[in-house]
Amino acid sequence: MLLMLTLLWGGLHAAAEEKGEFPALNDAGFLDSGEFVWEDEENGVWRYASSTLRVEIFRREQKKPARVWYEAEVFCAEGSVGPRMIANDPEHWKTAANMEYPYKIARKYGTVFAVSNDFAQLRLQQKKSRPGIIIRDGKIWSDRTKKKGVKDFPNLDCLAIWPDGDMKVYYSDEKTAEEYLEDGAVDVLAFGPILIRDGKLNEEALKKYGTSHAQRTAVGMVEKGHYFFMMLEGRIKRSKGDGISFLAEKLLEKGCTLGFNLDGGETACIVFMGHQLCKLKDGKKLSSRRTSDILGVGTSELLPAVSDPW
Repeated sequence: MLLMLTLLWGGLHAAAEEKGEFPALNDAGFLDSGEFVWEDEENGVWRYASSTLRVEIFRREQKKPARVWYEAEVFCAEGSVGPRMIANDPEHWKTAANMEYPYKIARKYGTVFAVSNDFAQLRLQQKKSRPGIIIRDGKIWSDRTKKKGVKDFPNLDCLAIWPDGDMKVYYSDEKTAEEYLEDGAVDVLAFGPILIRDGKLNEEALKKYGTSHAQRTAVGMVEKGHYFFMMLEGRIKRSKGDGISFLAEKLLEKGCTLGFNLDGGETACIVFMGHQLCKLKDGKKLSSRRTSDILGVGTSELLPAVSDPW
């Protein structure tokens, strides 16, 4: 069993930390100072807490049908930086030569928690494609998208992220890139479909898109500052994967008012403290595919170096 506990503030707390439970938190649900890290791979539990961030991850398992998935609940303190897109090389964001494994991007920037992205850089390299509305750190990379309701998957619905941690979901052609910037969004991802909007499942899209059994990744928001991330393993013995409706229903159960499907397959991953948690291949430790950026939150100096074993 991989088990680690890090306490970086004055005074040790008693039995709670020995079992991996969060130490005493303040009224806002965070530490007054320092950091707490717990990693228990054998039992599938990971936790992190600081004065601005709280993360709790559980690995869930089901035998029939065979499924393994990860549920990550994230709380960000008011006024802190929420989930954002973190680029491996912001100046050469869409260049294939500058892509990197997600866990290495997390280590490079000390990102506490992250999942995979919309893999927009692939579509941006295809001259005749419509990459979708793509914005990173306030810069428009693409304003060409598909019409709402197309049969293609991904349908290029959008997830927009604001500096204060707010998130909103929009249909592919509901807004232009310029309108997103005018509204104050700093990152816009294009993949989809929308899983949940205004607290209701996107039933039409769930029947139409992503119905095969595969690896899946999704993000949901209960309210600003409170998020859920889901990652489903697939195409391996212990987990056959599923359609996007599986994660959509899980996010709704958690109380999410919005949910968005991110790229799955070999892109799908979940990373905590610089380590990839999910399994991608039987009999071999394998990273998800290289990418230009990750959707991440939190920073810490406790992560391993980029060159350290993963």
